[in-house]
Amino acid sequence: MTVHAAVRYLKPEWKGREERAFIYSKETRHENTSKYTVAIHDARPLVASGELTIEQNGIAFADHPVRVADYADDEAVKSDYAETIVPMLLDATGGKEAFMVGHQVRTEDPKTFLGAYSRYVHCDYPLRRTHERERNILKERGSALADDIENVDYAWFNIWEAIDRPAEQNQLTIIDAATIAPDDFEEYLFTSDPKGGFAAIPLMSPKHRFLYFSKMRPGEAVMFKQLDSRADQPLVCPHTAFYDPAVGDDHVGRRSVEYRALVIF
Repeated sequence: MTVHAAVRYLKPEWKGREERAFIYSKETRHENTSKYTVAIHDARPLVASGELTIEQNGIAFADHPVRVADYADDEAVKSDYAETIVPMLLDATGGKEAFMVGHQVRTEDPKTFLGAYSRYVHCDYPLRRTHERERNILKERGSALADDIENVDYAWFNIWEAIDRPAEQNQLTIIDAATIAPDDFEEYLFTSDPKGGFAAIPLMSPKHRFLYFSKMRPGEAVMFKQLDSRADQPLVCPHTAFYDPAVGDDHVGRRSVEYRALVIF
C-alpha cells in the first residue's frame, strides 16, 4: 500500500549557507521548512521478501514483546533496556555491544515542542564523525573502547515503537538510506540558543524513498540508522511523522516511544 502525504523539508534557500536554520517551535518550523507531497510505501512486504535490510537500507523490523506497564514511569522503561532492547538491537545489527543513551515518549498531549510528533524530516544527530560524542558515552559506561574510538566501527540507532495502542495516524515515515546522498543535508538548531543543540536535516530530493510500517502495534519495533562510522555502510535514515489523509481525524492519538543507542561493531 502506498500513501500520498505531505512532509516538511528544510527550505531550499538554506542550501550551502554557513549559518544554521532555527527549528524549535511551530512558528520557526513553518518559517524554515516547506511542504512537499511524497509517496510513502508500506515496508512490510519489503521485510517479508528480504528486500529491506540494515546493510542496504539502514532499517530493520522486529517483534519486541511489551514488558513495560506504564511508559510514563522512566525507571520502568529504563529497566527494559538491557533485558530486551539491547539483545534485539544486537541481533538485528550484528553488533558486538550496544549502549543505551535514553528514550522519549510521545503522546497526543505533548508538554513541549520536542515532545510532540515530529512534523519535519530530520536526523537525530549531526553527520560529523568527530568521535567526541562516542568517546564520552563510552567513558561514562566505563568501556575501555573509549581510548581507541578512532579505530572502532560504530553506528547510532533510533528504535521506534507504538505503545498503548496501534498507530493509526501521525505514523512514522523513514527515508531509505540507500536513496540519500551526503550533499542532501544541512545542519539546523533545535533550540533557540545559537550555541545550543544542532543536528542534520535534509533538503528535498526526488530520489528519496519514503517507507512506513502500516498500523504499527505495540510489540513491534523498527530500528533505523542515525549515523554510521563505516564508509561502506548506509549513513542515516531521516524521518518524520506524517498525516494520512485517508485516515483523517477519526482516530485516537498516536502514542510511541523511541530509544537511542550506540552500537559497536
